[in-house]
Amino acid sequence: MLALLCGCTIEPLYRQAPQSSTVMGSGFAGRAEEVPAGLAAKLAMIVVDEPSDRFSQMVRNHLLFLMHGGGGKPATPKYQLSLYTSVMTRTSLPVESDPRTGRTWRFSVGTVVGRASYSLKDMKDNVIAQGKGTLRASFDRPHQEYATLQAEKDAEKRVATELAEQIFMRLAKDLAKL
Repeated sequence: MLALLCGCTIEPLYRQAPQSSTVMGSGFAGRAEEVPAGLAAKLAMIVVDEPSDRFSQMVRNHLLFLMHGGGGKPATPKYQLSLYTSVMTRTSLPVESDPRTGRTWRFSVGTVVGRASYSLKDMKDNVIAQGKGTLRASFDRPHQEYATLQAEKDAEKRVATELAEQIFMRLAKDLAKL
């Protein structure tokens, strides 16, 4: 029994990050990336505009998580980030399903296309950085309507997450130059 417990470690749930770096978000292949403390402090001073639709909300939520680590708004923000997003679903060429049942044509694959543009300004309304990005995610469209709706929602979530990570990396690059 004692041999089993020797492998266990106990760590505080809300442990403070080291002063030299702060762990933020997930990077390539799901690994956590370390961001220098100065850059993390700049990213934590960004306030993001309220979203206008569900897709914008998903992008904003993930971006806030990456910048603030799930915390709230900064007490004294130095930067204002405006996001503009759009999302649409495209269907591919129809395929023949089963001519014996009368269901001859259906779309078998869909693609969610998400676009985002952003503008980072200081509190004096001077533009510091701006950019845009486009991402696509494909999904299967089976015969079941519910499965199709869930697959489309999942593809939208993947696109929103990737767009937020793309914007985060661009913001980090731009703020590192300041």
